[in-house]
Amino acid sequence: MHLIKSTTPVLLGMVLATVSFAGGPLLCHPWVSTPGSLFEALEPLRSKALEADDSPAHKEAALQKLATLRSEIRPNDALSLMRAGYWATAMNHMKISPAADGPELMQRALSLRPGDAEYHAMTAIAYFATDQKMYQKHAQLARQLGKPSSAAVRNLPQMGVEKTASTNH
Repeated sequence: MHLIKSTTPVLLGMVLATVSFAGGPLLCHPWVSTPGSLFEALEPLRSKALEADDSPAHKEAALQKLATLRSEIRPNDALSLMRAGYWATAMNHMKISPAADGPELMQRALSLRPGDAEYHAMTAIAYFATDQKMYQKHAQLARQLGKPSSAAVRNLPQMGVEKTASTNH
């Protein structure tokens, strides 16, 4: 019994350190994805973001990607807004770009799909590390709109563990 009590803090510290190193839900944690889902559409960007800070050339390519995604925005196309918003938010969290309008772009996408649980979930994930009130608002809507087993609900971070995670991988 004494061994368990004395090792619990060490084990907890190791788990939290591992989660912290692994990064936040926006970038480093694998997403549950289903065919045709928003998460499937954004997965190539998430995968690409993981290599964005590996070198100066990758950082430059990431900034170019941001410019390209911004130029591809079509005002009435939620996916083009979400893609640009996701990338802008990820690059800002990684400190590659000072642009802080990613969540605003995601909100514009969401305004075109207000009843879409996946759009609320992705917006919640974007706010997770920076604005707990907005995270809670969109996470709650995603849970209300989505089925418990849906990608939208399953991808929402769990507050107890994820809150300690950094947004860098």
